[in-house]
Amino acid sequence: MTTGAYQVEQWDAWSCGNGVTRLFGLADDLDRAYQRLATTTAGLDDWRGQAAERALARIRAATLRVSGLAGLVRRAADAVRSALPGVADAARLAIAPPQSPTEAADAAALAASVDARIATGLATATSAHAWAGTEPLPTLPAANSSPAEVAHWWIVLPPHLRRWLMVRRPGALGRLAGLPADVRDEANRRQLASLLATLRTERDRLAGTLPTIPLQLSRGALVRSMLTIAEGVERTLATRAGRAARLLTLDLAGAGRVAIGLGDVDRAQNVAVVVPGMGEDAGHGVPDTVARAADLLAEARGQSAQSTAVVAWIGYAAPGWQQVPFPTRARAGGKLLAVDLAALAAARIGEPAHVTLVGHSYGSTVVGAAMQDGARRADDLVLLGSPGVLTDRVDQLGLSGRHAYVGEAALDPIADTGVFGADPGDRGFGATRIRVDAAPARPWPDRVLAAHSQYFDPGSESLRNIARVVVGRGSDVTRLRTTS
Repeated sequence: MTTGAYQVEQWDAWSCGNGVTRLFGLADDLDRAYQRLATTTAGLDDWRGQAAERALARIRAATLRVSGLAGLVRRAADAVRSALPGVADAARLAIAPPQSPTEAADAAALAASVDARIATGLATATSAHAWAGTEPLPTLPAANSSPAEVAHWWIVLPPHLRRWLMVRRPGALGRLAGLPADVRDEANRRQLASLLATLRTERDRLAGTLPTIPLQLSRGALVRSMLTIAEGVERTLATRAGRAARLLTLDLAGAGRVAIGLGDVDRAQNVAVVVPGMGEDAGHGVPDTVARAADLLAEARGQSAQSTAVVAWIGYAAPGWQQVPFPTRARAGGKLLAVDLAALAAARIGEPAHVTLVGHSYGSTVVGAAMQDGARRADDLVLLGSPGVLTDRVDQLGLSGRHAYVGEAALDPIADTGVFGADPGDRGFGATRIRVDAAPARPWPDRVLAAHSQYFDPGSESLRNIARVVVGRGSDVTRLRTTS
């Protein structure tokens, strides 16, 4: 059966979108039904006898079928959702009078293509294994999969297979960029508990031996390094107990990588990512960076009724004194930051967030590197105490000066150096200069000593201005006149 012009004129992308939303809601209901059935089944493990054998087998089969049905509904919804832009375009072309036979043929071809795409997607969504809940165990996405591909893989996965992966492969699951924040948090917390137990056992074992063999010495240093990161994360999460903190990234290799989200990063209207600078690596910078993120979140929530989340991103090998004069780590960190920003976008529920990158010191150089790959990673930038962002003009970051804000404390020894490109605070760079007065409670001698780290002081004009940008009120910042 061919798709006629009259049929295409009746296509309504808005109604289709509403239908997709309802289907995803139904899949969520089926997910919850599966969870209740699975919990009930687990509670019947001690039931014995002939009746138990028959009943439990049927209950388990029904539980798996509900899970399979949840996956089927989600696949069907996803098949239609992916074609919604094509539905809208085809309907628009069908309604508009064609200017030539070629335009009419193009419109018909587009409609047929969209129709075939949806039909194929719906056909592949209905498999006998899924109906029976007997799908094979899942394989993880390929290492080169994009965050969007990972997000799609997870969306259509039935809940019993999600649970199997969470229990059996938490480490691998937590590393997948593109999964929802709650999923990565649970997986990474499971992995953290396992790693802590293993590392502490290994530390105690090594403590009982004579470290005379070079291999033992190096192994001991590796264990201590990994344990420092893991225990720092453990303590930081403990301080956030009872509040919405999500462990988005956990990697103990090398300098380590950690990201902790405060608030609902998958749904919040505004999302800020705080990138720290020199010396603030995963082994040393997690508590302070999370504390700054928490202060920023509190200020942002006071500035706007819109929902906000803040990510403390200690996701790169922050340099020490020996490495800080060079941009190597900033460029490597920028690539990692770009991937993690794409992952946050892919896992979003609903409309895209208003994203602000807040880079402090060398972290601003990382932000600059992340913004230079051609893709628009953020809506606004805040660069604090910046030694440069690897460019000479703000437009090279893909944003106008109205969306890039620079804060430089008067006594900050790092700001104005322009080590990595032009000084972002110079007039020629083109960014908006904001006031960053320290909190009044900080005495004058301390202001001099801590000028480079005052930007997140609670009660400061600096924090208020950063929060205004984060919640989309950049036009309300207090500005500082640029004289050079």
